[in-house]
Amino acid sequence: MEYGDDSGDALPLEMPWVGEKFAELYWRQLAEYSAGLPDTTSGVLHQNHGAQAAVVRSLRTIYRATAGNFSLARVHDAWADTVRAVASTVRTMPLRYLQVLGGKLEPFLYRYPCRPGFIDLNPGVAFNFRRYQGLIQQLARAGWVEHIRSNKQNTPMLGQLDDLESFMFGSARAALGDVASVLAPLQDHLCFYCRERIDQRAEVDHFVPWVRYPRDTAHNFVLAHRGCNNAKRDMLAGQRHLESWMSHLQKKGGEIGGQLRQLGFVADSKCSIRVALWAYEQGVETGSIGWIAQGHTEPLVDECLSVFRRPGGCLQPS
Repeated sequence: MEYGDDSGDALPLEMPWVGEKFAELYWRQLAEYSAGLPDTTSGVLHQNHGAQAAVVRSLRTIYRATAGNFSLARVHDAWADTVRAVASTVRTMPLRYLQVLGGKLEPFLYRYPCRPGFIDLNPGVAFNFRRYQGLIQQLARAGWVEHIRSNKQNTPMLGQLDDLESFMFGSARAALGDVASVLAPLQDHLCFYCRERIDQRAEVDHFVPWVRYPRDTAHNFVLAHRGCNNAKRDMLAGQRHLESWMSHLQKKGGEIGGQLRQLGFVADSKCSIRVALWAYEQGVETGSIGWIAQGHTEPLVDECLSVFRRPGGCLQPS
């Protein structure tokens, strides 16, 4: 979603980028899990049935050094070496075995052995990953949660009831009070959607809905009235709001990223814009409806995509 397109072409992915993505996915798992139930203990969840996963071991030192702040980790002196270690693990383990079917290598996703420094997705793979990302993500998450839950080493921590999925992947309704405090003055204390004065019922909204892109990134947050947020729900915003969001990032993106990075959020405005482009392309293709206001929607049409071609958009030539 962040680097591919819908051309159907092969897609080269640099291993350091892949290593950092693995680090981000595992980062939450380095915190001690506690179900808070009688007869349970707390501890770091076991990712393997034997020794702890190599990715977790590679990240543990820098996690402790930064008190679990991922943004601080990314600028830590040891980050580049840590990412290289994670990427090396990915290359020698999952990439080696992921395409083995019935004991035979079937390179249907990427070429293997991989060329140095890259994973080269085969033609059509990135296209289908983008198109079916919701299903793929759901299957991957369910499989990961079940893998953790079925590991007997985790039983003392989990108990019979747990909030394992929320712990591992976060929640669309996670507490974002500190984010609201940052966004309010940057939005002149106005709701992003209705432009009325913000009050105590304001909520942090994921501009590209969480169900489409379940990742808490700094530039995807906007502050909205609870009523506007509830009315928008899981819909993409209409074109006027998309234009406002792009303009907001151009004017305030640096401040948003700088302040929310200190709270531990990943801040990459170009990445957020590329994801938004992907989401709106999918919306246009499938005939989705864009949300304007309570009881007011509009079809998403090709004109929405022209917003990304304007100065500052991701379709501008470099």
